[in-house]
This record gives sequence, C-alpha cells and structure tokens, in this order.
Amino acid sequence: MIRVVFERGGFEASGHANFDEYGKDIVCAAVSSILQHASYILRELGGRVEKRGGYLKVTGVPEGDCAKTVLEVTRKSLLSIQKRYPESLKVEVR
Repeated sequence: MIRVVFERGGFEASGHANFDEYGKDIVCAAVSSILQHASYILRELGGRVEKRGGYLKVTGVPEGDCAKTVLEVTRKSLLSIQKRYPESLKVEVR
C-alpha cells in the first residue's frame, strides 16, 4: 500500500500500491505521476525534496497561494484514487 501523509508545508509518501505487477500497476503510475509533478512545482517554489525508491518527502514549502493550491489539488487527486482503490492507497492529513 502507498501511504501519503500531508502536513503543513509538504507531504511524505512511501510504499508500493501492489495493485498489479511491476510495469502494469495503474495505481502506482497515477499516484507517482501526481506526486512527481507536485514535488517538481513545490521545489520550484522553494520546498525541499527527498526522493529514493518508493519514498518521496517534500518539506519546507513556503506559504502562498500557489503552493497551497498545488498541495490541495494533489491531496484531492489522491483522495479520488483512494476512493476507487482503498486497498492500494491511504491518504492522511495531519
């Protein structure tokens, strides 16, 4: 299962969806695409990104409308996937 935790100023994601075999996992592809895109934008806005196999952490995102919107759209997109694939994705907000 992929677990994504949103906290003020960023998020932390880890795990694997295990929905299908490697290279065919649509949940992994969707979640990865959303998180990679968000991390790229948030890095451009001044956030710090830590990334390694199956782990992504974005911290230190400065407050502002753009960053807030990126985090909100990312969270809502992932919640939509979680609703359809709850056994593969868990989204938390702290």
